Amino acid sequence: MRIPAPTPLPTRCEPVTSPSVQRLVPWSLAALIALHLLHVLHYNFIADDTFISLRYAANLIAGHGLVYNLGERIEGFTNPLWTLLLAGFGYLGFDLLMTARALGVLFAGLALLAAFWLARQCGASPAAALVAPSLLACNGSFACWAAAGMETPLFAGLIATALAATLAGRYWPSAGLAAAAALTRPEGLLVPIVAGGYQIYRCRREGARPWAPWLLASLGPVVLLLAGRLWYYGDILPNTYYAKTGGGWAQMARGWEYLGDYAADHEGLLLLVAVAGWALWHRSAGLRLAAGAFLLLWLAVVWVGGDGLPMYRFALAPLPLFAALAASLIDEVTSRIRPRLAAAPRSGIVAAALLAAAWIYTHASPPRLKSHYGSYQYQQQVEIPQWTRAGQWLASSAPPGASLATVPIGAVGYYSGLKVYDMLGLTDRHFARRQYPGLGQGWAGHEKGDGQYILKRRPTYLLLGNIDITTQPRDPRKRPFIPYDNPHIWTREQDLFTTDLIFEHYRPRSVQLIPGEYLNFYELKKEHRNRPRGE
Repeated sequence: MRIPAPTPLPTRCEPVTSPSVQRLVPWSLAALIALHLLHVLHYNFIADDTFISLRYAANLIAGHGLVYNLGERIEGFTNPLWTLLLAGFGYLGFDLLMTARALGVLFAGLALLAAFWLARQCGASPAAALVAPSLLACNGSFACWAAAGMETPLFAGLIATALAATLAGRYWPSAGLAAAAALTRPEGLLVPIVAGGYQIYRCRREGARPWAPWLLASLGPVVLLLAGRLWYYGDILPNTYYAKTGGGWAQMARGWEYLGDYAADHEGLLLLVAVAGWALWHRSAGLRLAAGAFLLLWLAVVWVGGDGLPMYRFALAPLPLFAALAASLIDEVTSRIRPRLAAAPRSGIVAAALLAAAWIYTHASPPRLKSHYGSYQYQQQVEIPQWTRAGQWLASSAPPGASLATVPIGAVGYYSGLKVYDMLGLTDRHFARRQYPGLGQGWAGHEKGDGQYILKRRPTYLLLGNIDITTQPRDPRKRPFIPYDNPHIWTREQDLFTTDLIFEHYRPRSVQLIPGEYLNFYELKKEHRNRPRGE
């Protein structure tokens, strides 16, 4: 008589789950995605930087190459995979802006599923793993950037999916996903590096598949990207890297403050560090992998000095990793205290429920402690519509061959179609390579400038003061014509007024965009328009 083999005892990586819970998981995920979509609809945000990628994509579709200004090969974007993806859809006839927003919403929803999958691979039960997508669905900053038109949802989803596929033993898919993450943003290179280390560990300790082909498949596309960038743009790194970095310790201190502000507005710094620390000290290699990637991506944010845009864009890419780790920690804690819950006093259960509700409310509510929510509201309701109308007016009113210099360059550059001098240097090598004293202490990404250089280029229009739009025309007799109430903007543009060149070559002007809305700018005088540039 054959004796059947004993049934293995369940482990934490393979939790015993009732069929009813298993059936509820898909419905729960669908409900969380629906909640997330309502959250996205509430914010309904479009980022001005989105239009930079759109302009590159539009020029590529039109046959001008992957450039911002025609004939100028400068990489003023940091999301090559995203920009090329948009160009592909645009080539098929889809509207670029609507495509960017729709794809962002799609990838944000997939990021919720990726967080759930990663939590399961980290050992959480199906019920506990639902905590991971719940955290994402309730996060206001994540919802804000879902439909903003930028690569943030794609990047966050690729990171989580690549690590989940690695832990699940999906050899080639994990390599491809890691490569895609590295092609989406420069700091995405950390994903194949961390996951590659895990592949080496598994190969040597567990006799898994060889690690060399995996590294070749994940890092090979990155090498091709670097070679293509060097050939096409003449640089090994994007021009934006040079434009936004170089502040040393001051820049890193600002980056740490940026993440501290995010933590204060959302999960809390103590909780973030505690969850990551628990995972690093855990015996599970999967938890260590996710925690190591989470901390390295956070350190990358610190190193670049944070971001000047509202609603914590840079802090969101590692968020699915934290969500998966938090779900695993909750699962482990509940599995240990579950036998005692039946005997626990009712008051203790009520207190725990109230604490959980308070934390969920704090997490789900819009960020209020810092200025990010107010900045988001002003940009969504005022600035983006105004900058769009300014660009449309320039497209219809500017003479042939006209150009403009401004900050920001997104919507106004996209809708105007004019040659644009970026006064921050994202699309200008001169700005990007300059050394600036005190770099890292100002507004992230908005510190570099050279007003006299801009004036010698003689753009037709100078849109200063962050594109000055008022309810009444400015007084043309005042100097400067456009006042500077924001000290950060004045610091960036004050060198325009170190000589009288701006007053000799330009005249102040105000035009009506719509009733009760005037665009104020400097226009190059006609007698200076045909002189050689640089004089």
